[in-house]
Amino acid sequence: MLKEERHQYILQKLLENRKVISLELQKELQVSDDTIRRDLQELADIGLIKKVHGGAIPKPELPYDMNERLHISETEKQIIAEKAIGLFSDDQVIILDNGTTNLLVAKLLPSTLKATIFTNSLQIAHELVTHPEVETIMLGGKIFKQAQAAIGIETVESLAMIRADWCLIGVCSIHPEVGVTSQSREESQVKRKMVEVSQKIIATATYDKMNTAENFLVCTTESLDILITDNRIEKTLLQQYEKMDIQIL
Repeated sequence: MLKEERHQYILQKLLENRKVISLELQKELQVSDDTIRRDLQELADIGLIKKVHGGAIPKPELPYDMNERLHISETEKQIIAEKAIGLFSDDQVIILDNGTTNLLVAKLLPSTLKATIFTNSLQIAHELVTHPEVETIMLGGKIFKQAQAAIGIETVESLAMIRADWCLIGVCSIHPEVGVTSQSREESQVKRKMVEVSQKIIATATYDKMNTAENFLVCTTESLDILITDNRIEKTLLQQYEKMDIQIL
């Protein structure tokens, strides 16, 4: 089998199973360990997969631009947002991380909810400013234009002064072994601090972000208290997270 054919086989298997195991690929393709290692490295080098111990997992094919992401998986994000708002109650301090699903959460918050919400998202802050009962605090810092969010050392330092009841973390990628990861180093630092200063961590992830990985770690999967996802996720996949005592909604 030619190298290009092996690459297509690996990518197709990833599409179907959300992971590939090196030992299985060796047997199925009847090639050496070195050949599989080189194939996976080449696919990783061009950004098509993420190598992990013993194999590989997909990288999410998602645009970075906030406005582009608004129109991806809209129905699923609506379902996730509706589940999330049921967790909040009056007089809580909440961190809403940047993200299109979290923007929907901000839009759907009951008008009677009395809470203090910190966010690094320009769009979320703009949405909350008209909420009659929510005190909105915008975290400062350098504006990451594509994501329309504050990042950098100033944002991290602002978070250090907070003790939140809930953190609703925006997920770029999540994998039971790798953890929650991000495309941006500075963005991952902000998200990591959000997790650190919060009592309870909620991760929201549509199907296309599940069992994928990026280059910069936000937190381990075990750090999460609740994972909210859509109805397209296979039960066997979710069981990996339930084994870590993560509540699935």
